[in-house]
Amino acid sequence: MKYSQLDRILDLEPGERLVAERTLQPDEDYLRDHFPRFPVMPGVMMLETLTQAATWMIHAGDDFASPLLLVHEVRNVKFGDFLAPHQTLQVSATKMKEVDGIITVKGEASKAGRTTVSARILLRRDQYQVEDGGLRNAEIRRRTKKKFTELFGDILSPTTKST
Repeated sequence: MKYSQLDRILDLEPGERLVAERTLQPDEDYLRDHFPRFPVMPGVMMLETLTQAATWMIHAGDDFASPLLLVHEVRNVKFGDFLAPHQTLQVSATKMKEVDGIITVKGEASKAGRTTVSARILLRRDQYQVEDGGLRNAEIRRRTKKKFTELFGDILSPTTKST
């Protein structure tokens, strides 16, 4: 993951709900081109922020058992405001339902109480379908769990409460 879009998790109900923050830094490389005189977070990066929140929420809920979560579809995308450097998004992802391995998540991000982006994100649970798939899936699970801990600390530990 080249661009981690969440700075910290504020609240986590594994598999059900995640609330996080994301502060846009002025030195992020994509801001040089988007736009030089009016740097703002690209809409696709706002959607990526919602998708990452949804993905981490799901991974935390199934102990990273689904090694791959793929974007199946994005619906009802609405943009409401720009995000400029030094501004902070409050991001939430809430699981709505799961049918046949497709998880529907309501994602929203706002700054100062004003919605910047909202969407319904449909994620599909997937596995590597190769001869060594079991080994590959186990390695992806291990790496994903490690990345979560590197980014957000050990908030899934039974002795640690969500931050």
